[in-house]
Amino acid sequence: MMFERDSGFTLVEFMISSLLSIIVLAIAGGILVAGLRTQETTGSVTTAANTAQQIVRSVQSGVKNASAITVTSNGVTGTQLLLVRTVSSDPSSTSPSCQAWYYTPLNGGAVYTTKTTPASVITLPVGGPQGIWTILGTGVSPADPVTGKVFNAPSGGRVELKFDVAAGAHPYVLINTVTYNSQSMAVSSPCF
Repeated sequence: MMFERDSGFTLVEFMISSLLSIIVLAIAGGILVAGLRTQETTGSVTTAANTAQQIVRSVQSGVKNASAITVTSNGVTGTQLLLVRTVSSDPSSTSPSCQAWYYTPLNGGAVYTTKTTPASVITLPVGGPQGIWTILGTGVSPADPVTGKVFNAPSGGRVELKFDVAAGAHPYVLINTVTYNSQSMAVSSPCF
C-alpha cells in the first residue's frame, strides 16, 4: 500500500528554512549597523574638518592683510591670543583695525575672534571671552604637546597653526599649516 504525501513542510524543512532566514537577517543587520556607524563617523569628521577650515580661513585672511602680528600666551591657563593690525577693508578708508583670535582650553577647547574698528587695544581675556568675541569652533586642542600652542609666530611675517579638532569616535582632525605675510612688521599702537 502506498501512502500519498501531504503537501506542506516537514519540521526539518521548516527548521532549515528558519535557520537560513535568521542567518540572512543577521548579515543584513550587521551591514546596516556598520553603515550607520560609518555614517556617524563621517558626519563627525566632516563637522570637525569644517570647524578647522573656518578657523584657518579666518586666521589666514587676517594675517595676509596684517601690518603687525604678535602672539601672547598664558602658560598657567594655557590660553593664547593671536593679534594682528590690519588696514580697513573699506577702500575709502586707510584707518587700521585690530583683529584677534583667542584660544582657551576650557570646556573642551575653543577658538574665538574679535575685531575692533577703529583700532583699539585687544588684550588676553581674563576668565574667558566676554561680549564682543565670536566663537569660531569648539573641540580644539594644541597638536604639539611640547609647546602646547595653537598659534605660533616665530617671525614677524609667519604664523603657524597646529591644532586638533575633536571628531567624535574618530580620534581628531589635525591642522598643521603656515600663513605668510610679506609686509614689514612693526608692533606698535594702536593695537598693541
